[in-house]
Amino acid sequence: MIGNFNDTWNLIGKMTPARIANASKVFSSYHYSRFTGKAAHGGMPISIAIEPTTSCNLRCPECPSGLRSFTRPTGMLQADLFKKTIDELANTLAYLTFYFQGEPYLHPKFLDLVQYASSRKIYTATSTNAHYLSEQMARRTIESGLDRIIISIDGTSQETYEAYRVGGKLDKVLKVRVLLFD
Repeated sequence: MIGNFNDTWNLIGKMTPARIANASKVFSSYHYSRFTGKAAHGGMPISIAIEPTTSCNLRCPECPSGLRSFTRPTGMLQADLFKKTIDELANTLAYLTFYFQGEPYLHPKFLDLVQYASSRKIYTATSTNAHYLSEQMARRTIESGLDRIIISIDGTSQETYEAYRVGGKLDKVLKVRVLLFD
């Protein structure tokens, strides 16, 4: 409960007058559309999701990346495209998630991307299978300014865990949890 309060307070602390005004435009246009039945759009995005890479080290049976079944090109996000996007949205963007179907830590510049967004006072979050979080990477993650990290643990035994995280090692993930949170 305290963690959620602190996390929410952290997000609120990144709200600027421009971001609040933008959020007001987005929410008011939504409610106007609901009330009138007419489509209306105001404001810029409040939140976006950016996928640093479509690559993954695991073969999870419920994920297109793990199944290697993408119908779109795979690869790494180009840093210049990321910076251009952030530069265009920074004044109104409040929340940025760095994940979808790939393992973010496979991107060689992932923490640089996080640091760039954090330097613009944008709340940043990611989700990881934690297999690339060594002690050094855990330290760099904290130093990058990442606001929220979600570590996927899909079982309490290796047998259950690897049914969902094929190729993953539960003991490695549990050690990372200790590095970050203890």
